[in-house]
Amino acid sequence: MQIRKVYVIFITVVILAAFTPIVFAATEDTLIITFDPDGDINIDVSRSSYAFGSALANQWKNTTGGTFTLYNNGTVSMDTQIKTNASTDSTSMSLNASGVAPIQDQYAIRITGLDISIHLGIAYGQELDQGLLPSDSKTFDVCLLIGVNLSANFTTQTTTISFQGSQS
Repeated sequence: MQIRKVYVIFITVVILAAFTPIVFAATEDTLIITFDPDGDINIDVSRSSYAFGSALANQWKNTTGGTFTLYNNGTVSMDTQIKTNASTDSTSMSLNASGVAPIQDQYAIRITGLDISIHLGIAYGQELDQGLLPSDSKTFDVCLLIGVNLSANFTTQTTTISFQGSQS
């Protein structure tokens, strides 16, 4: 009789299970979104080189009247950072980016005409120009200061100024 009760209960559970919907686990579904980001930064500087000629120690040598032009040829507003080499190509002279007058065998470079005029350093840091709109441009000048004196009669020295644009 006991076995019969167990058997009846078992058959009842099986019949109920067959007719009852069972949810044992959560289900998952997905939605795939596709998009193509549009917008680019495209920075350009006109005049790719400039020769100051003879530069005397302890005297500023400046371009004037917007000698160079910074262009935003991209499709989004651009902030601009600028840096320069730590030394000249011959390594004869080193950069002084402190804003204090350079000492012997040093030089300093200052950019004027952009949003901020500061002495250039060797790393991208502060933005010298902010929010230059697409297809817009801005003129600027470069100022060079040779240290208070020189230890030799150097040959022509060259240094590079680099520009980096990032989205505003």
